[in-house]
Amino acid sequence: MGLRSMLGAGLSALVISQLARLLGQPPTVTLVGTMMGMMGSQLASDSNPRDQRITTLLMVFPASAAIVIGTLTSHLSLLGAAAFAVTIFIATYVRRFGPRGLALGMIGFFAFFNALFFHAQLAQLPALVGAIVVAIGIAYCVRFMLTRDRPGLDLQRFVRSFRKTIAIVLWNLTDIPERPRVTRSLQRRLRREAARLNDAALAVEDLLTRCQPTLRLRIFDLELATDRVIAAIRQVVDSGALEPHARKEVRAALIAAYTAVRNGDPTARRMVQEHLEHLREFVPGSPEPERALADVRRFSTAITDLVEAAASLPEELPRLAPARATTPNAATSPGAIPPGDGLHPSTRQALQATVASVLAMVVGHAVSSERWYWAVITAFVIFTRTRTLGETLLRGWYRVLGTLLGVIAGLLLAGLVAGHRSVELVSVFVCIFFGFYLIRISYAWMVFWFTAMLSVLYSLLGRFSPGLLYLRIEETMIGASLGMLCAAFLFPERTTEHIHATAKQVLSAVCDYLEEAVVKRSEESDPARLMDSARALDARLRELRTAARPLTGPMVRFAPRTERTVHTVSELVVFVRHLALGKAVLHVHEAVREMLREAGTRLANNARALAQTLDAEEFPTLESASPLLERARNSLVGEETLRRGPASPPILLHWLARVDDTLHVLARTAGPLPRSELPGT
Repeated sequence: MGLRSMLGAGLSALVISQLARLLGQPPTVTLVGTMMGMMGSQLASDSNPRDQRITTLLMVFPASAAIVIGTLTSHLSLLGAAAFAVTIFIATYVRRFGPRGLALGMIGFFAFFNALFFHAQLAQLPALVGAIVVAIGIAYCVRFMLTRDRPGLDLQRFVRSFRKTIAIVLWNLTDIPERPRVTRSLQRRLRREAARLNDAALAVEDLLTRCQPTLRLRIFDLELATDRVIAAIRQVVDSGALEPHARKEVRAALIAAYTAVRNGDPTARRMVQEHLEHLREFVPGSPEPERALADVRRFSTAITDLVEAAASLPEELPRLAPARATTPNAATSPGAIPPGDGLHPSTRQALQATVASVLAMVVGHAVSSERWYWAVITAFVIFTRTRTLGETLLRGWYRVLGTLLGVIAGLLLAGLVAGHRSVELVSVFVCIFFGFYLIRISYAWMVFWFTAMLSVLYSLLGRFSPGLLYLRIEETMIGASLGMLCAAFLFPERTTEHIHATAKQVLSAVCDYLEEAVVKRSEESDPARLMDSARALDARLRELRTAARPLTGPMVRFAPRTERTVHTVSELVVFVRHLALGKAVLHVHEAVREMLREAGTRLANNARALAQTLDAEEFPTLESASPLLERARNSLVGEETLRRGPASPPILLHWLARVDDTLHVLARTAGPLPRSELPGT
């Protein structure tokens, strides 16, 4: 993203400045074209390359229309404000049409904004429209020719990244075995490691298609094996049955596994087995030999499966055509959740953003008749890629924080490069690069670098002054405050309601997965269908984590029950995923298989009941699967009781029992949302 934005801005500035010089046009034309080239190279986020190309080309029309309207009305105060408000409403409303609507709305808004920001004149309109056409053309070339997506290379890069992520997770686990107990902070840390791993696996999955079943299964097996290692380490600490010297061997095995996974070193794989042998020797001397033996077996199996799964990843990866690359998450976006107030999310946000922007015009103009649009842009952008009040508050805070820190950095940077025109130009494009590159980490980083870039840009134009940057802070705080107030009091969507709605979708996905992996599992089951069900479950869990992000940290105290619900549902997904696509169902005799299917049906029905009544007045009544699972456990014979690894029937029964327990825990915390929580959250 950083390279595309920098090239889009840089090439647009280079080409349009030369054309403007030939035609005798002012720098305004170049600046508008530069901004359009920068944004045009980034905004198209459709799920396939063909739609991305169409969206990029279509940007010419809303951008041209908006800059014409903005230029024509900018000199008429009331008419200009009304036109800007209508533009904001339309730009937000069209988000209901998916990624294309979002992109076209954003480019239209910023084109109108640029007409105000760069003080476009009527005589410049033909040149401005021409600059937009040229800039979008350059953005198209940058996006689809110079830096086009290469799914094959991306797949190799993402698989390497996935392997490194597993190695990092293993390294981060090395200090845990010697901990005295499992604390809340340790639980959160383990959940973060599992989430990091799942995100890396989904990044690979997004590039794969249903035509790559072998690689999909290997990635999934490797992810599950790492999850089992995390669970085994937690059990070692929770049990406390292993002596300190035995725990040092656990740590040594983790370090050896880290080397084996990261470097593919056969020597490291042998060292893992040596450490496991030494670990087994410590079992007889433990105070609780039986529990120690269970812990050692569980850890040994998990770490061995992990190392073997990592070694089985192919060196040569399948070739992917760009048109085949998919984005499964797009189909499962949170926007599909019906809104609680009857308004479509885009309609509700359009009203919120428009009212907030109009108020920002009034208050911002009272503070500065020249720079009031800074308040308006803040009021608009904090509603971008958000849905709930909590998300809007978080984005508003990031906007203010990034601006404050960016002004400090901008003052320093502008002071260093002032008077050196070439250095100033380079600094502008470096800031653009880092702004788009670091947005994946935090929106605050993008705001930080763009504020710093603005400082250098004003220095380049001869308009720089510290007072101007201080004014930007004031206007930003005005826009953010008004946006937050509108989100809180005008058609608010409570974060807890959205979280519970998303949790219901997770439970429905749990139900579907149980039916596919246990109830309907047979030798004829389609592996691709099973993987699709598993990854749909992962995508829903990722949506739940995203929805719950505003309630992390200090905000948890305002919604403790919702936090417990998120934690319980997340644990449920972890337990369900450990069923390992139901492989063990194929390794038991028919009588046990029928018991497992009946238990799976009961668990799926329980998950469905919870999905329907999670926040209802009536508490759901669940039918326990424990008797069936106990009968199945007692009915295992011969090899069925001895089999180890993810296809082990005893392990499958263990995880099904954990699923049953977790569903009952969730049922006890179900019921209507309390109204004593922080309003809007």
